[in-house]
This record gives sequence, C-alpha cells and structure tokens, in this order.
Amino acid sequence: MASRVAARLDLPVWVVVGLGLSLSLIAAATLSPAANRIAGSCLRSMVAPVDPRDLIGRSDRVLNTWLFVPLGFFAGFLAVRRVWVLVLAFCVPLFVEGIQRYAQVLGRRCQFQDLVDNTWGLILGALVGVVVGLVAQRTGSVRRS
Repeated sequence: MASRVAARLDLPVWVVVGLGLSLSLIAAATLSPAANRIAGSCLRSMVAPVDPRDLIGRSDRVLNTWLFVPLGFFAGFLAVRRVWVLVLAFCVPLFVEGIQRYAQVLGRRCQFQDLVDNTWGLILGALVGVVVGLVAQRTGSVRRS
C-alpha cells in the first residue's frame, strides 16, 4: 500500500512509511482510552518547551516532545518540495488535543503543555528534516523506492 501511495504522490516509499508509522504511533499514544477517565477539560498551566538539555530524560514532557520528532523530520524532508505537508504536520497537535478535549469517551484531558511539547518536537524534527531534504535534493540522492 505504501508503494502505491508513494507512486501516486511521487514520493520515496521510505518517507510514506515513515509518515504512516509516525502518525500511527502518535494516535496510539495520544488517543487510546485513559485509565484515570478524566475528561472534558483542558489544563492550561505551564507554557515553556522542554529545555534542550533535558531531552535525554523519561518524563511525560520529554516523551511528548520525542513522539513528534519523527513526524517533524518526514514533514520537514518533504517541505523542501511541498510546504503544505509541513503545515499539515503542525496541525496534528491541535487535532490531537481537540479530540482529547471533546471525545469524552476516551477519558482524556487536553493539556496546553502537551501542545507546546508536541510542537517543540515537530520543530526539532522539521529542522533536521529540512536540512536532510535540502542536501538530498542538491546531491540528487532521493530514491523513489
């Protein structure tokens, strides 16, 4: 299936697979039903991204940041030719938090800090992805399969 999507969109298969896996992991980690069943509200405290020196930890905030790095990388890689992919990637954290807020059956609560951490992960991944995409474009090393 990935090869058909890649061919139709004129993308490398590994990028389509990477985007699919990234989005699947994000959905599994953020949209599965919660055990504590707290729903219907949003926490608005804390608004600073994780300090880069703390990215080697295992806190919820660090994991929320790293969860979005792969999506940012693949979207950034594609943004060299298709900026709209990067724009859509930055909509994913808003979409996730919106679902957590309004799909009360999941028993989750949206948190503004998650939005900040997810966006920080997207930025980190996109920076690397854009650089890799530019290098690949200049060297002609992007393969379609």
